[in-house]
Amino acid sequence: MKPIRCVLIDDHHVLREAVAAMLAAESDIVVIGQAGDAPGGCALVRETHPDIVITDLKMPGQSGLGAIGEIAKEFPGIGIIVFTMYDNAAYVWETMNAGARGYVLKSASKTDLLRAVRAVASGAGYLQAEVTVPLLRRIAHDARSADARRTLSLREMQVLEFLAEGKSNKLIARTLSITEETVKTHLRNLYEKLGAADRAHAVAIALRQRLIE
Repeated sequence: MKPIRCVLIDDHHVLREAVAAMLAAESDIVVIGQAGDAPGGCALVRETHPDIVITDLKMPGQSGLGAIGEIAKEFPGIGIIVFTMYDNAAYVWETMNAGARGYVLKSASKTDLLRAVRAVASGAGYLQAEVTVPLLRRIAHDARSADARRTLSLREMQVLEFLAEGKSNKLIARTLSITEETVKTHLRNLYEKLGAADRAHAVAIALRQRLIE
């Protein structure tokens, strides 16, 4: 049986090395590459074509959310597992919609991560128990509210995160490689979906609803 070939994407070097060592100790798993940021990770995936990508969400520059969407679109056969400290249901929802098939918290046990790798490699999905209840609450809330059912898209989540960081439209456009007019369109959609009057109001609502941290 061929081993499960994994790529790790995480800007925390020590943690990444520890996870790599833990996975490499398993007879059916091999780590074929590591990257410290999303662009490097995407490039590594294109070069190595792994079975599994394990990625963090919050990284300098392009976020893990962006990398998930990019990898899933280009390589739909690769299993993507989110490995993060965020148990926010909005992140679980958006990463799964973007193409991830597993979600594991960094506080999880070794057993949880190994189960996720093997489950996703076999074609199944894996959601750590600790994030299941928040996600179900999010789904129930969405079902109760017509406005909430209009969930934010992956790109709108990215724009929202940049708003929270205080970035200008010009800088957001440059970071996401889109036009300023497109950024303004995303902002209008965000304001409408969140019921916000302006940038500050949108961030305040998103923080209150735990859409962002």
